[in-house]
Amino acid sequence: MPSTVDSSGADPLHRHEIELKLHVPVARASAVQAAVRGPQPSRRQHLQAAYIDTPAHELAAKGIGWRIRKEGRRWVQTLKATPRGADAMTREEDNVVLPGTGRPQPDATLHAGTPVGDRFLKLLQRLKEEPTERFHTDVWRTARTLRVPGGTVELAFDDGIVAAEGGSLAICELEVELKSGHPRAVITASRRWATRHGLWLDTATKSQRGVMLSKGLTTLPVAKAPTPQLDASMSMDAALREMTRACLVQVLGNTSAVAAGLAGHEHVHQARVGIRKLRTVLREFGPLCPEVEPAWGEQLAAVFNVLGAARDREVVLGDWLARLEKVGAPKLHVPAPAPEVDPAEVLRSIDFTTLALDLLAYAHGDPKADGLDVKHEVAKRLRQLRKASVEQHEAFEGLPVEAQHDVRKELKRMRYVAELTATLFPAKKVARFVATLEPAQNTLGELNDLIVATELFRGMAEVESAAWFAVGWLSSRHERTVRRCIKPLKNAELHAPYWKH
Repeated sequence: MPSTVDSSGADPLHRHEIELKLHVPVARASAVQAAVRGPQPSRRQHLQAAYIDTPAHELAAKGIGWRIRKEGRRWVQTLKATPRGADAMTREEDNVVLPGTGRPQPDATLHAGTPVGDRFLKLLQRLKEEPTERFHTDVWRTARTLRVPGGTVELAFDDGIVAAEGGSLAICELEVELKSGHPRAVITASRRWATRHGLWLDTATKSQRGVMLSKGLTTLPVAKAPTPQLDASMSMDAALREMTRACLVQVLGNTSAVAAGLAGHEHVHQARVGIRKLRTVLREFGPLCPEVEPAWGEQLAAVFNVLGAARDREVVLGDWLARLEKVGAPKLHVPAPAPEVDPAEVLRSIDFTTLALDLLAYAHGDPKADGLDVKHEVAKRLRQLRKASVEQHEAFEGLPVEAQHDVRKELKRMRYVAELTATLFPAKKVARFVATLEPAQNTLGELNDLIVATELFRGMAEVESAAWFAVGWLSSRHERTVRRCIKPLKNAELHAPYWKH
């Protein structure tokens, strides 16, 4: 983006920042720093930043970060904003070099005249409290520019801390920022450095970590998927790239938190939801788009299963143990899970990092013209999914357990396709249709949890006989739970499809 100069004489730079961040394990920090320094010209700089927000973090809640930072001898004021629906690679940024050498007071008016600055100034008028410093960072940065296929990137190795009254966290990361060219240049460089040095993708910013510390929390925010912005003029390939990008916001936002050890049960759950959504659209529309690799679905399934194992033990088992205690079940000793597969390790692996980068490369690639009618293709898939899910209500009770589970999976796929393609159809009709699916999804989910818990307790019974009580009690509830699924499936089937046109 071109530079502009405001009336104050400052020199702001407003642009869209496109970058990825890789976590650097401490054991590899020296090697990564030396590689960034390299034989080519590089620079080392001391960066000390103060982040400004209200005590309630009203700016952060709107996706805005505001800071003043000492960069060597100069001070720079920066405003960053995550546009609505943006992914981990893209943010708006406005920088203003401040006069003098002493620490300045933040001045919001310096961002006036830029899109992000004008929105920021309007937001400031609505704040309930005065923004002040909430946390700070102290980082040594080693950086240089690098030519890669598709453009030029800046490599920046940051080593330091983010700190607030609530404590501090170490920062050890490699930022790969686009200076010129196509976004794929960032992905190409990130893949090369992740593979060479054993780094992993981390979408959590310094600002998000600082907000977490300032609030006295121990987990990062849970990420949800934005609504993909589709229109009927798109090619099917363009639509799938946009849906993939939206799903990755949810997947990577939560897997990053898990990999960093800054997550709870809900992060794992939302990561699985995001993966399931992504697998659904790749399964339903991927065969129509030549650049989609069939292996992506299989690789995502493997990660999904690892996260699911953790959820089954920690959430499903815990929930049923509480219910069993209420009905007077014998006290059970639940053995610790076998430390065979650690979800965080899987998400820090080069295999997952490479998969995530491949998916980002597809999402940010150039769409192909395919001559397909997007609304027609979506309607066709929705009809098929409806037939395989809610229209099975009459036969449901007599289906084998695996087939009943398939009905649940097809129902979820129909809901995800409806949600991810919602902007192609009248919003109210889509919302009403999705709402009719929720009761059926809830009862089918209860049935699934019952089956999972029964199998978990059956496995425990091999070493602890008291678990047989749980197996028997859960088994006695199975037929009743199956019957409870029929009515909500029938009710959902009665709702007229909105995609008929």
